[in-house]
Amino acid sequence: MSSYVKRIVLALGAGIAAFLIGGVTVTEVARPWIEFSLFLGIPTGLALGTVVAAAVSLGLADDAPPRRHRIAVSLAGFGVSFLVTLVVLGGLVNIGAILALVVSFAAGLVAAAVIHLRRPSGREFDGDGSVESD
Repeated sequence: MSSYVKRIVLALGAGIAAFLIGGVTVTEVARPWIEFSLFLGIPTGLALGTVVAAAVSLGLADDAPPRRHRIAVSLAGFGVSFLVTLVVLGGLVNIGAILALVVSFAAGLVAAAVIHLRRPSGREFDGDGSVESD
């Protein structure tokens, strides 16, 4: 897979995860006070998803500094892990929407932490996932 396609897929995954998390959170928090809280949740989710997708895409650019690249890959890992876990638990296993969201969020956090801790962070990082040797 080319670098450009990989960057788009990861940005899209992270953006969709952010859209779902932001949209559902705002909708559920506003529901006791606003009858059609979904009309607040959808725009909030769209804005959050757009910002996260743009941040991941910029962070994975070829000329991105190593620290920004590391954060973008961690964020993308969160998004992809969250979406995969949500589809499996919510769609295939059918454990319930709330439990699937909570477990998916936890799985995303674990994935992001593991990716962030395992990625090189110094100047030896060359931007394509490999480490330069001196």
